[in-house]
Amino acid sequence: MHIVIAGAGEVGYNVAKALSNKYDIFVIEKDDKKIEEIEKLNVEVIRGNAANLNILKRAGTEKAEIFLGVTGNDEVNLLSGIAAKKIGAKKTIVRVGNPEYVDKPYVKNHPFGFDLIICPQLVLARAIANIITFSGAVDFVSLSGGKLNLIEMEVDENSPVVGKNVSEIPLPENIVLTAIYRGGELIVPRGFTEIKANDRISIVGKSENLLAVQKIFEGRSPRNVVVFGGGTVGSYLAKILDSSNLNIKLIDPNPELCENLCSIFQRVKVIIGDPTDLDFLYEEDIGKSDVVVACTESDEKNLLVSLLSKSLGAKKAISQVSKGEYMRLFEKVGVDVVLSPRTITYVEVLRHLRLMAVETLAEIERGEAVVFEVQITKDKLSGKKVKDLKLPQRAIIGGILRGEDCLIPKGETQIFKGDRLLVFAPWDEVEKVEKRLL
Repeated sequence: MHIVIAGAGEVGYNVAKALSNKYDIFVIEKDDKKIEEIEKLNVEVIRGNAANLNILKRAGTEKAEIFLGVTGNDEVNLLSGIAAKKIGAKKTIVRVGNPEYVDKPYVKNHPFGFDLIICPQLVLARAIANIITFSGAVDFVSLSGGKLNLIEMEVDENSPVVGKNVSEIPLPENIVLTAIYRGGELIVPRGFTEIKANDRISIVGKSENLLAVQKIFEGRSPRNVVVFGGGTVGSYLAKILDSSNLNIKLIDPNPELCENLCSIFQRVKVIIGDPTDLDFLYEEDIGKSDVVVACTESDEKNLLVSLLSKSLGAKKAISQVSKGEYMRLFEKVGVDVVLSPRTITYVEVLRHLRLMAVETLAEIERGEAVVFEVQITKDKLSGKKVKDLKLPQRAIIGGILRGEDCLIPKGETQIFKGDRLLVFAPWDEVEKVEKRLL
């Protein structure tokens, strides 16, 4: 398969890295440092501007099954995507950062001919909204077109499940506890596994059953939410939450921006102020917030605002970060949830490509483990029970997609040819799962 990627930044590089050993990858880039880095991969690099028709043809775009426009320039992505489709690329996916081009996180079958447009900032805002509305969540991923959700949540020391074994927790029928992350160690839970305070647990289940999980773990629903930054992420997040019953404040130092936002929202309180001004934070009772979201344009300011808010008493801090290498740093110093639009874009691009028999859907705990989807094609596996698959000890099946149905499996559940299994496992077990199921 011939794939052309325009842009060798964080998204383009990681997509190329994930696909380069299985497909013919051509990467278009003009930055010398990025070229030097991506040339270490098994890819063909074309130096130049992706919006140049001659450059596109040098990359063989006219015979490409897939064209990805993921440079840092919206206009280059859009123009190169239109040109790629015009000269013969079968599928085009482009990234845009400016919401003037799209008003939703994803737009499929765009009138300009794109098969998919992704707006990372809006995807990020949606992810933050999901985390806010599910108490205790530190990550929230929609799987298989929304049929299942994966929630990562932290167990409070006062939760009634602390000290109980997994088998003693009355989880709803369509819910599976797939992982526990404890003190740097990844544990795939069994019935005898004890839940401890501050464990981070990953749960997969149907959307309609997740509220019951929240009640079991006695997560207190948030009431007071403060959003720092009225840019693309902050304003879209506030727009999503505006129809909720939460008390929302949006704070930004730009008077003109705040005036414009006031005319948009019904319930969100828009305040002009400097989020790094300690006296201002005291005046606005930031310490009484259940959740603060730092989504300014500066990573450093987001870190400072998050830590200041936590020091004043805010219960949970969520921060946007642009540089992927900062994510562990933010978490290490006390930010509860750290999300990167580039990381989210990378995962979404792979999810929509649906190229491989094993399809990565989400990474857990910064890549310690992964949720992936694998289709059953072996006749000899058809009719087998889940308990008889002999998967690696640290792998667990969280769901089975059968046609339009989504099943939460038990040991006695049978699988059949054509089923797609949602498997949770550490990265070093993925290859073993592949060998067993493919």
